[in-house]
Amino acid sequence: MKDFESFLTNLTDEELATFIAYRIEDFLEGSRKKIIAEVSKRSLSHLELKQLYEKGLRIDDISNLNCPQCGSDKLFVETDYELRQNGRGNSEIAVESNRCRICGFNPAKSNQKGLINKIKQALGLYEKTRLKRPEIDGRMFT
Repeated sequence: MKDFESFLTNLTDEELATFIAYRIEDFLEGSRKKIIAEVSKRSLSHLELKQLYEKGLRIDDISNLNCPQCGSDKLFVETDYELRQNGRGNSEIAVESNRCRICGFNPAKSNQKGLINKIKQALGLYEKTRLKRPEIDGRMFT
């Protein structure tokens, strides 16, 4: 758990607010308490977290290495294994994709698959690839 605590400590206030909005429901009670303890240690209120989240993350370098959903540059490589069948048998192939550590979004697994959607996305005509932005619930801090 020390890795999780150091991860939380290294987040900026904006990243922490975004992390809470998107992912706090994914964690067990012990980890949630550590997240809330980090918020308390920084003396952030519910309203301040909400304002930080609504302001969004500052993107210094716009590149393909930023999350299309939250704008974070904290990505990690996720490896999935697909079973492919051919005439001589089955083979397992590793497929790597990037997942955001802040919001958990993986563009390779989004619903925007298909040739037409990929062309629209490449041309900049398909801007709504993001999920609905969640709300920060103040009940978790009471």
